[in-house]
Amino acid sequence: MKITNKNGIPAPIFRSISKNWYGGAGEKKQFCSVTQLLKSAKIFVLEKRYARELQEEASDLIWALMGSAMHKVLEKSESKNSLNEERLSCEISGKIISGGIDLYENSVISDFKFTSVWTYIYGSRLQEWTEQLNIYSYLYAKANFPVERLQVIAIFRDWSKLKSRIESDYPQQVMIVPIKLWKMSRTEKFIKEKLSQLETALKLPDDKIAPCTLAQRWQDPEKFAVMKKGNKRALKLFESRELASRFISFHKDREKLNIEIRESLPRRCQDYCLVNGYCNFFQNYKKMKNNLKTAKEEISWPKSAAS
Repeated sequence: MKITNKNGIPAPIFRSISKNWYGGAGEKKQFCSVTQLLKSAKIFVLEKRYARELQEEASDLIWALMGSAMHKVLEKSESKNSLNEERLSCEISGKIISGGIDLYENSVISDFKFTSVWTYIYGSRLQEWTEQLNIYSYLYAKANFPVERLQVIAIFRDWSKLKSRIESDYPQQVMIVPIKLWKMSRTEKFIKEKLSQLETALKLPDDKIAPCTLAQRWQDPEKFAVMKKGNKRALKLFESRELASRFISFHKDREKLNIEIRESLPRRCQDYCLVNGYCNFFQNYKKMKNNLKTAKEEISWPKSAAS
């Protein structure tokens, strides 16, 4: 994969990103890293097939660089009872997987993450973190390192001192997020299922691989907003048009109400997926959007012309 600098970030930072970027290659004979294992089958396969053609903008990797800097600092603070940045691997279902753990100390696995306050408040990455750390725990247990607890140490890159003073439920700048520790049998079953999905997908042509799920696309379900004439904010949001219509039918101001569709956007596909140019789901989505835009312009054109 090529790192580009179209946004012109300063040369020293660009060089650091280019030299320090690490994709979890691990052993040459490995099937995948833990990070790769947790990707959707669609992304996993497309990234493998088009690895030489892929490009990533350096400015999108600033926080990855900050993470690398954090790991360097942690290495300097290693004690006799801790392991920092130790990479372990194991074989399961005939395939080698590997993972690099940020910190193992006193039977606790800690993973440091630069993340957003909203990610913490809404818990939108909690499932992903739980899967990741439990696989790390599995690797450590297989290497005869006992694991009693898992935790994410979250460092909030958009933290506000002002909000921390006035909002009672606002997090501290650095928070420990406890992660549920699974039984080994559950983790092993999860890994085997993921490996089977990836192996099956590797045998399929690009357009036959199932698209990412809504959660994997960071896409919220479509919403139906009940709006009152003159108001910018919705009175209420509904999961279906039927529920929204029913709400209006019982409302005292029903003549002043209407329904607006809050579009469901695949945020990851649009802005954070390296292989969206090779993904038939996203390409079809773009075509649909362009067709809708064209249709709207054609409908509005006679009004503009008449005015």
